Amino acid sequence: MKKDIDWIIHLCTNGAVCAECGKVETCFLPHACNTHTHGMECYGHPDFQLVLDLPTQEIGRILNTFGLRVQNGERFHAGDLVSGIYDDCDVRLDEFEETGRTVLRVVIPDGKNRFPEDPNCNARYRIQLLETERLHHNK
Repeated sequence: MKKDIDWIIHLCTNGAVCAECGKVETCFLPHACNTHTHGMECYGHPDFQLVLDLPTQEIGRILNTFGLRVQNGERFHAGDLVSGIYDDCDVRLDEFEETGRTVLRVVIPDGKNRFPEDPNCNARYRIQLLETERLHHNK
């Protein structure tokens, strides 16, 4: 039986238009966004966050994959290395704050499977170490 997706994904990124005021977002650092779920609490689980600015469809695929796995009973914790998101590497979950709540941030290694704390990691991927409020130019 197919289950419905009963959470939402909130995408905040450069170029996104605010549904409330119509303003176009422009303040994120290069390669940064703040995309996160709302609704995992109905499964007794923290929401997920992704801050690496990837194509919108890919962000949705990653966050919905985690949501579906939680919906099917899987539980994740900070520090977990998670397989099954990409064929060639694991991703890691780190705990971060996002608008006053604790979320599990999906941290993706670079093309050579180096995580952001590795000094040789591609600079684009290092953005994933920043606190949520530091992802903006004006913070």
